[in-house]
This record gives sequence, C-alpha cells and structure tokens, in this order.
Amino acid sequence: MSHILVVGAGWLGLPLTAALTQAGHSVTATRRSSDGLKAVAESGAIPLPLDLQQPIPALPQCDLMVLCLPPGRQPDAAPFHERLAPLFDAAAEAGISRVIFTSATSVYGSVRGRVDESAELDGGERAARMLKVEQLLRARFEQVTVLRLVGLVGGERHPGRFLAGKSGLLGAKDPVNLVHRDDVVSAILALVEADLWGETFNLASPHHPGREAYYRYCAGRLGLAAPSFDSEHHQPRWVVGDKIVQALGWRYRHTDLYTLPELMR
Repeated sequence: MSHILVVGAGWLGLPLTAALTQAGHSVTATRRSSDGLKAVAESGAIPLPLDLQQPIPALPQCDLMVLCLPPGRQPDAAPFHERLAPLFDAAAEAGISRVIFTSATSVYGSVRGRVDESAELDGGERAARMLKVEQLLRARFEQVTVLRLVGLVGGERHPGRFLAGKSGLLGAKDPVNLVHRDDVVSAILALVEADLWGETFNLASPHHPGREAYYRYCAGRLGLAAPSFDSEHHQPRWVVGDKIVQALGWRYRHTDLYTLPELMR
C-alpha cells in the first residue's frame, strides 16, 4: 500500500483521509488548527500542522500527494498559485512526484451548453485561480491528474441552503451541476488504485434537474423559504463527468440529486 499525503484535511480532505486509511494506506494529513489535527489523528492518519501563511515544514517522503485545499476568499491574499509555490517546493524536496489536485470547473468560465474536458478554458481572473495551479503542478511534478469539480454538496453543505429565500434569481430552467462529497472521495480512491496519471477529469453527477424546481424542493426539505426566479434561462450548461467512468470503470453513487442522503432525513 502507498504512503499518501493529504494536504487540506477539511470538509473534503478529512473524509478522504479516513477512507484512505480504511483502505489500508498510510496517510499523513495536514490541518492548521489543533482541533483539526486532533480530528486527523482520530481518523487513523498522522497529523501534520501546515499553514500556507507560515514557513512550510519538512514533508514526509510519500508516494503521492492529494491537494484538497480551497483557494479561499481573502481579498488581500496573494494569488492561490503563489501561496502554494512554497508547498510545491517542499513536496519536490521530499521526493514527491505524483499529485492529484481537486480543481474546479470554474476554469471553463461562462461556457454554455455541453461542457466536457475539451471545452475552451476561460481567461478571466476567477478561472485563473485554479488554472494557474493546474499549470504550475504540471510544470513541477512528473505525474499529475486533475479533478475538476462542479458545485459540492454533502454533510453540512445542504443544497436547501444554497438559494433559500433569495429572489430575482436568473436561470430557472438552467441545469444544476452538483457532485456529492461521497463521489469525490470514491473517485480519488479509484484513481489511487488505478495509478492513472497525466489526466484531467470533470466530476459531476449525471443528473441535471432545473435550478428552480430543484432548489425549491431542497429548501422545502429544510422548511426554508423557497427561492424565486425572474428568468427561465441565463447561462445553461451541462458539465459532463463521464470520462472518468469510461477510463476507470468507476461509477457515481449519487445519480439522482433528489435522493441525496441529506434530502432523505
């Protein structure tokens, strides 16, 4: 089994860490806070304090690194790829050559219609936050696979809270593009086992209900005020996430967004 470094054992990275340890891998996982480090230890992994605003500690020799850090929303922070550069230096010094990065479909900008991995990339500032990290990783490490995630749901990220009570929204009939945390964790485990590198995969549920119908239903499940929309179409697009299914023989667990576990309670 592999020794894996999970950078960012938070909302996504902590369940991933637990799943990797349960699969028999040796895992080191990073967090900033003492509570977060305690949670890592309780998952069966080795905790490693890491804060991008501080000097990067020596990293352990690992077979691969899974990067689960979100870019954050600090308006005065340096660009995401610049904040990650010292981490990448430390990883290279530790001999890490393989990386899985959880990027985002924001790299496609406002592209409409069917969006697969061959879609045109956006040149705007928002897209650049993740795209420049992807490019830096591919320049620094020998073997990199990128997962571009759509909107994330699961646990405390309940879709009923996303638009509840909002009005004047656009795109009532635009398709929803979401993926459940369980499926992201499962896909990363499948990639680790497949040892597949140099790839880019979208991750998106194959189910794309209309925004108004779906978010009104989800808000109702929590007893919250339903959102209201002023237009039927705004920027309709369907993010296609079946390339990874074809490459790995892997399957999405949550193929009906109306039956997510968070909506069945």
